[in-house]
Amino acid sequence: MVKLGIIACAICASAGATIAAAPDISTRTKEAAALAEQGKFVEAFGALNEAEAAIWDRMPLTVQRALWVADKPTGFGMYTPRSDNIFDAGAPMHIYAEPMGFGWRKLGDLYHVDLKVDVVLRKQDGAELYRQPDFAKLAVASWVRNRAFITTLTYTFSNIPKGEYLVDNTLRDAVTGKAATFSLPFVVR
Repeated sequence: MVKLGIIACAICASAGATIAAAPDISTRTKEAAALAEQGKFVEAFGALNEAEAAIWDRMPLTVQRALWVADKPTGFGMYTPRSDNIFDAGAPMHIYAEPMGFGWRKLGDLYHVDLKVDVVLRKQDGAELYRQPDFAKLAVASWVRNRAFITTLTYTFSNIPKGEYLVDNTLRDAVTGKAATFSLPFVVR
């Protein structure tokens, strides 16, 4: 039997914009250009940020980057990629992932991100070895709607025989109901 130990955390790194309603994307980008021409660069960035948030709200939940990393990431874009996906049985396996398109729930003055993660471990041929829904909850509260958000997952598969495997990670957004799955292959030697 394969045993699984999991550590999950979420880190919010840079700030997004606080927006009451999704503005028209074209209007906001034109406004940003006009503000920049007037030398009002902070305001121009604010208008671009609102246009970006409008796109974000319309997109599906997506994982723009997911990879095996050498150790636990320290922040958004702050990781060391592994040179391979080959692990010893029982060794910690770190994943860095950047979700996009998740939602925020405003409670009081704070915006809350609420993602849940399901995991499925499969052999390379697709045979399922292990499944655990809701194994991790990634929740963050912030004064702004952060979009620079990472998910770090650490797996430790014990009693796993040598071979080729795939770990499927499904992120489910409790705020929007959106979901996205990303899979990473790995080898146990």
